[in-house]
Amino acid sequence: MMKKLLVDSDFLVGVFREDDGNHKKAMILLESMRGEEVELWMSNLVQQESATVISHRVGMEAVGSFIKRLTADVHKTVRIDEKLEKDSWKIFLKQTKKGCSFVDCSNLAVIYRYKLDGILAFDEFYPKGLRL
Repeated sequence: MMKKLLVDSDFLVGVFREDDGNHKKAMILLESMRGEEVELWMSNLVQQESATVISHRVGMEAVGSFIKRLTADVHKTVRIDEKLEKDSWKIFLKQTKKGCSFVDCSNLAVIYRYKLDGILAFDEFYPKGLRL
């Protein structure tokens, strides 16, 4: 059965940048899925956030390469519509820890709406059952 997995910015940036602190973990995670049927999903907010991080850490030329690679590797991009944004705000406003990410909350909203199997992320925010 095909696994449907959402990707988060920390994972995407980790795969793309060899000098990123998450690169080794990201590559191990990718290797562990070899041979499995996996469909990678991403939200437009994660794409925007990831491109911004690449822009800050590497430069705009690298953003072009990053986006081309995303287009080739990610199977489905979900646009955060009004309903998903509303659901994201509900999740976000229930948080109690300082420094919570709205994008992380929107990722949860996407996972719940589309009944995805998990998320490729390193952030402790996501429940252990979802984080691979």
